Amino acid sequence: MGRFNLDPAHEDSREACDVILLFDQPLILFFIMLAALFLVVEIGRVIGKQLSVNEDTLRHEQLVASRDAIGILMSLLLGFTLAMALSRYDQRKQLMVDEANAIGTASLRTTMLPDLATREKMLELLREYVEARNRFSRAALDGQQMTQSIEQTKKLQNQMWLIATDVARSAPTSITSLFVQSLNEMMDLSEKRMSLLENRVPPPIWIMLTLIAILTCLTVGMTVRRRFWYAMMVTPLMISIVMALIADLNSPRSGFLQTGHQSMERLEQDLNAR
Repeated sequence: MGRFNLDPAHEDSREACDVILLFDQPLILFFIMLAALFLVVEIGRVIGKQLSVNEDTLRHEQLVASRDAIGILMSLLLGFTLAMALSRYDQRKQLMVDEANAIGTASLRTTMLPDLATREKMLELLREYVEARNRFSRAALDGQQMTQSIEQTKKLQNQMWLIATDVARSAPTSITSLFVQSLNEMMDLSEKRMSLLENRVPPPIWIMLTLIAILTCLTVGMTVRRRFWYAMMVTPLMISIVMALIADLNSPRSGFLQTGHQSMERLEQDLNAR
C-alpha cells in the first residue's frame, strides 16, 4: 500500500526540485532568457568585430559551420527535453483521472459493506479524503502548504485502513476483499502522484541547456557582419520560447498549462450529494 513519506530524506528530495526556482516560473524565465541571450548575441558581435573574424572569409566560414552545428545540437536537445516534459505532463493528467476513478470505485464498494455505521463512517472519511486531495492538487509551490495536505492525506489513509482491517477480520467475504483492494489502489495512486510530482526535468539538464544556449548565441553574434535587430533576435527568441514551454510543462502548479482538477471536483460533488 502506498504511503507518503515525510522523513528528512523526503524533504530533501522536495527541496532538490526547487534548486533552480527560476525554471518554475515560465513567463519570468522567457523574458530573462530572451534578454540575456540577446545580450550574449551582442557580446558575440562585439568580440567578432574586435577579432576581425568577419573580415577573413576563411574564419567566417569556419564560424558559420560551427554556428550551424551548435544550432542543430541545440535544437535536438530542446526537442528531447520537450518530449521528456510533455510525457510527464500527460502522466500527471492521467494519474489525476485514475485516482478519481479509484476513489469513486472505493466509495461505490463502501455501500456494499454489511454494517451501516461502517458505511457511513467510510463515506464521511472518503469525502474528507477527496477534499484533501483537491487541496493537494491546488496547492501552490509552498512547502508548508504541501506538507499540510500530505499529512492530512496520510492521516485519513490510516483511519480508513484501520476500518478496512476491522471489516476484513469481522467479515472476510468477497465483497470485503473487493473493498480492501479498491482502497489499496486508491492509496497507491496517491503515492504515484506524489512521486511524479517530484520526477521532473533534472537541474543538470537545465544547466546544460542554458550553457549550450549561451554558446549558440555567442557564436551567432560572432558571425554577424552588421547589426540587424531581427536577425540577432531570432535565435534568442526561439530558444526562449521553447525553454519557457518546457518549464511550463515541467512545473505542476505554476505557469499556464495545468492538468486541471475537473475529475476530482466532480467526484467531490458526487460524494457530497449522497
